[in-house]
Amino acid sequence: MKFSTRLLFVLVSAAISLVLSACGPTTFIISKDNRAYYLGRKSESLHTMLCKSGDLEHILSETIMPDDLKKELYRFNCTEERSKEKVISLYLFLSPEEKENFKSIFRGYGYTINYVPC
Repeated sequence: MKFSTRLLFVLVSAAISLVLSACGPTTFIISKDNRAYYLGRKSESLHTMLCKSGDLEHILSETIMPDDLKKELYRFNCTEERSKEKVISLYLFLSPEEKENFKSIFRGYGYTINYVPC
């Protein structure tokens, strides 16, 4: 399979998984400076924290995931095409090692994972 065909297959599979699970968000919570958000949430504050600061671009550049997925995660988090559903679909596609690597790099940039400050 070509990578673009593979990506389409994965996105469709992930979308089906989301519909079947119906359990809400399936990414992770990132927090920094006493603010916490689910990765992929549509929020101007999150956009400022991740995108305008350049953090997400730097974080993605250090991950072990394929370049096409990095571009898509950036696109659906930081451009006018922001989409929680597409971020979740892409995140579901990541292997357990890629997910842990992604979270680890967030930690390296001062983010806390799956913690909501009071």
